[in-house]
Amino acid sequence: MARYQAVLIDRPEGWQPNSFDDVPYHPGPPGEVLDEGEAFFDVLHTAIEHNRCAIDEGNKNWAIVVDPEGEGQLLAHGRVCTPLRYQIASIWWPSGWEPQSPLDVPNCVCREQNAIQDKPLNYEQAVATMEGLNRQAIDRAGAYWYVIVAAENEPISRKVTFEPPCLQTTVEVRRLHIAEPASGGGRGNCEHCPARSVDCPAVPEAG
Repeated sequence: MARYQAVLIDRPEGWQPNSFDDVPYHPGPPGEVLDEGEAFFDVLHTAIEHNRCAIDEGNKNWAIVVDPEGEGQLLAHGRVCTPLRYQIASIWWPSGWEPQSPLDVPNCVCREQNAIQDKPLNYEQAVATMEGLNRQAIDRAGAYWYVIVAAENEPISRKVTFEPPCLQTTVEVRRLHIAEPASGGGRGNCEHCPARSVDCPAVPEAG
């Protein structure tokens, strides 16, 4: 499992971030490590909270999340994971599972997921879209449930192939995270799940 770090960089003069997890186009070398661990959203939360304070206090340091063992193009060493790109994916409604809120995320997220839109969303847009779609699913007893998929910034692998006479194919593999909204959601009710005696893996909470 990957280990993540929240590291400090110098905030470029005049740079205006679009979000609290944004990254400058040319980030400087990473410095102090604020947090480290395998729980991605915990490390992300540390970075975001630092950046909130940095903007309020005029601090010149900015925190980004990196995979120190990965390879990317933005840093000499490590792969930059922020900013995240959010999309909404449909999953099969788990058998016996009952949501308590349209923002609930079941522990048994089906592997077969389909993104329902191509354009990435910001976090607030993703939460609002998930809530609206799941309200419809509850009202109409749909077969699908909708969750937020967060894609890391730099891919873990990238392959470019050329085919004559004039075709180029690029394949990028990015690590994804299923995020539970930080407020208003939960796990739902699994009392009627046919596999309720089996331990379920926890779904992380978004920052």
